[in-house]
Amino acid sequence: MTRPNIVWITLDHLVYSHHKELTGYPILPTYDRLCAEGLSFTNAFSVCPLCGPARASMLTGMYPHKHGLHMNDGENGARADFEPDEQLFNTYLKRAGYRTGYFGKWHAGEVRVAQDYGFEGFSMPGYGHPYYSEEYKAYLNELDLPEPEVTIEWKFGDPSWSGKTVALKDFPNPYKSPYFLMESCGVLNTPVETHEAFFLTHIANKWIDDVANDTQPFFLRIDPWGPHHPFFVAKPYLNQVNPADLPEYPSFQNNLDHRPAHHRSLLEYRRKAGNSNRWEDWQFLLARCHEHATQVDAAVGRVIDFLKESGLLENTLIIYTTDHCGALGSNGGEFDKGWLMVDETVRIPMAMRWQDRIEPGVTTDKFVTNMDLVPTVLEAGNAEIPTTMDGKSMADLIQNPDQTSWREEVMLQHHGHYGESHLQRQLRYKNYKYVAHLNDKEELYDIVQDPYELENLVELSHAKDILTDMRNRLRHQMMLHDDHSSQAEALLSQIN
Repeated sequence: MTRPNIVWITLDHLVYSHHKELTGYPILPTYDRLCAEGLSFTNAFSVCPLCGPARASMLTGMYPHKHGLHMNDGENGARADFEPDEQLFNTYLKRAGYRTGYFGKWHAGEVRVAQDYGFEGFSMPGYGHPYYSEEYKAYLNELDLPEPEVTIEWKFGDPSWSGKTVALKDFPNPYKSPYFLMESCGVLNTPVETHEAFFLTHIANKWIDDVANDTQPFFLRIDPWGPHHPFFVAKPYLNQVNPADLPEYPSFQNNLDHRPAHHRSLLEYRRKAGNSNRWEDWQFLLARCHEHATQVDAAVGRVIDFLKESGLLENTLIIYTTDHCGALGSNGGEFDKGWLMVDETVRIPMAMRWQDRIEPGVTTDKFVTNMDLVPTVLEAGNAEIPTTMDGKSMADLIQNPDQTSWREEVMLQHHGHYGESHLQRQLRYKNYKYVAHLNDKEELYDIVQDPYELENLVELSHAKDILTDMRNRLRHQMMLHDDHSSQAEALLSQIN
């Protein structure tokens, strides 16, 4: 069979885990379409629920403790860029004869971007904001679109911003920071095509059109900045979710007394900084969040439609996932994700469509991570898979979703956020979730019986044997993957 084209879609900071079941709304119609036409993973996880580390793992196939970008933007001694000689996965695809494109959010280096590693396309250093890029200006001119502007409805900790209208080209100026209005929501007053996700898919489709008639197969990554906040929603997606329909989140009122101390400190910060403890206020914010996700999902759907119209869909492997998810409205009233390794942040959607190679409408409950996508893509493209990778190719799994030889357990990582160090390691095995926190309380949950993590089993006598087993399994995974920094060793000593 001809080697497939590969299109890998990665949303950013999607608020999804549990929410679809609670709301009943079709938050991601394009994703649901791919699930119906292919394979979906019910136990897919972010290798680290933080942008930079997860994205670096989705470029190297390695755990954050190995590639070194284990916190955002070089915080607390983490690397801000890859080692000068680091080989990203596209290197091996190119050697195998692929043209490789990358369009969108990078956040895996403060200096170098995707194009510095041999990808074609468009990306920006660090987090990046496309609304002041030359490429975005050219897009507006091409489609005769106005400069985008939004009316702010809500800003975290500062109600004075409600009702103000601002131009998106002013982010980061005059505020001197691209993050100034990040924790906000509002109405995008200009056409929905002025949203960055539609800009990205437009230029990505032009690239597909340019390379489709080449004799080489192509690989394409599309990484919108959304649906990460700010939640700026335009017609026709505006007001499609009725806030009154959103039931109170089961852990919204939780005071987190059963959790590690740093969970409570993060919650206290959020509450002091201006978060409301009234569910009615959160309903409005969540409605805008879900509408924003649907808007971004519709934008990436245009790529799949273009592949179909161009006759390319039949021989294209499509992957749809996210770097991590968000904790909005959960765990006592969290806004962002902080450094929490709760299921709201670590459990992610993942689906694949590959006509005649993946059975439609199939699910698997095997443990996978977004790091595993790297060797999977390489094997699908008949490219070399470096032995340095921690990820495991899912090529056989997607052909046989019920195979018994797949891994029984998986380790996830976190090193902290907001400039604070909080070393954590998570182990998933069967229906149990165990999290070890350096110098803080452990967590153990039966995630099937207690999906919202309301009862920490770590101090209950009937769970003693389970706790011992989970500690041993985590110890094995850390040793297997050479996770032996001084902090990691301290964590191992702590759980001995």
